[in-house]
Amino acid sequence: MPSRVGCALERRLLRKQFDELVGLFMGFLAARRLRADVRIGVLRLLLAAIERCWKDLENAKRYWNYRNAVGNVPRTIGGFTDDWLRQHCRFVGWEIRELMRILNIQSTIRVRGTGRVFTGEEGMLLLLRRMATLENLHHLSSTFDRSASALSELHNAMLDHVYPYAKRALRLEVWLHELPRLAKDLAAKGCRIPTCCGFIDGTLFKIRRPTEGEDAAYSGWKRMHATKYQAVVLSNFMIADYDGPHAGSVGDANILRRSNIEARLQAIVDEVGHVVTLYGDGAYPRTDLLHRPFKGNISAEQAAFNEAMSSYRQAVEWIFGKLEQLWPFVGDKTRRTIMLRQTGKEDLVAALLMNFHTCLCGGVTTDYLGIAPPTLEEYEAMIRRAMDGE
Repeated sequence: MPSRVGCALERRLLRKQFDELVGLFMGFLAARRLRADVRIGVLRLLLAAIERCWKDLENAKRYWNYRNAVGNVPRTIGGFTDDWLRQHCRFVGWEIRELMRILNIQSTIRVRGTGRVFTGEEGMLLLLRRMATLENLHHLSSTFDRSASALSELHNAMLDHVYPYAKRALRLEVWLHELPRLAKDLAAKGCRIPTCCGFIDGTLFKIRRPTEGEDAAYSGWKRMHATKYQAVVLSNFMIADYDGPHAGSVGDANILRRSNIEARLQAIVDEVGHVVTLYGDGAYPRTDLLHRPFKGNISAEQAAFNEAMSSYRQAVEWIFGKLEQLWPFVGDKTRRTIMLRQTGKEDLVAALLMNFHTCLCGGVTTDYLGIAPPTLEEYEAMIRRAMDGE
């Protein structure tokens, strides 16, 4: 799809071409020296060119008009090819239907307030398409044949429906009985810490400068306004725990304390009867359940340990990279306006959808250690078991 600037330039060129054609037409119409049949032939050609140019100009205007004419015909999964769905929604048809079943998306969605009715399929398609693009709702109206206001209501309704599931699914407790096996698999790949089952790290998302609470949102380390998340990534490169959003000025150690991740990990250790630990960078404290690189005047053996573990921990950064690559909507600064948008819900939903994508498609990070993620059915069963145990 052309950019807004490119389309505006096209409109200006079409308008200039249209004005030139009209000028030529009027000139030939006033000409008296040409034979009548020649003048009539030229005028017909100019009229045809003017008509084509006018249609192109109207189409360009309609494409960017915020009041596009829509038919309100619901879009269906079957109305798109699998190639289009993979490129623009990240999943193919049968995968989207499986996600709808897992997320319990009904065939009909009624929006509270306005009472507008949508189908579940177009709601799921819109959620995935919105996350996978930087296009705004006015651009998407031509794809979904709905007005921008209707798409906004549907998008918010989908977020409200999926967010509670995402919040419960992105908890370390979901992986209760899998953590010892993952630690064993990681040790078999050469990890220096035999009890390490995953990695903990924080990430920042740049936001627009807020009108209130600017100091709290400003990260002096990155020199930008941001929101912050803490993620626990397992050795199979699934996001097991996603905590946030936090203000950009909050340090990793403070987020660690707020998330209560150590106490929750200790409860898991007590229940499964096996010690499992996490590895983080130098910003985290060293405890019985949390490891970090050695700092200061270190020995050669400790330096070798740091170097060996860094090759594992760097894969966490790949997860954050995949998140923004898979769902560019998450990393778009222009839409991250705190207190005006549901950015926290959007970020957690995007992380859950990325886990689903990893289950179905894997990725480069999966091949890095050779530890396969669970299938979609296995992941769903783990989430359901954790929810039933709450």
